[in-house]
Amino acid sequence: APRHVGRAGVRKAFASAWEAVPDAQWRNPVHQVQGDFGTSQWTFTGTAADGSRIETDGIDVFTFRDGKIHLKNVFRKT
Repeated sequence: APRHVGRAGVRKAFASAWEAVPDAQWRNPVHQVQGDFGTSQWTFTGTAADGSRIETDGIDVFTFRDGKIHLKNVFRKT
């Protein structure tokens, strides 16, 4: 799985997501935080380059340190 580190790395990853799927949306969010741990559940929708529709459920799992995201892992159904 790709790893994106620092502001520039994360910014580049998000930009490439919108290049690949210009109408990308993360819908139906459910967020939970407990101490230094959190999750964000969502449904991703968009249109792929070949014109097919994408819809998949996923979850981000966060670890926080000093008030910032220290680690974020993404899991999605395909």
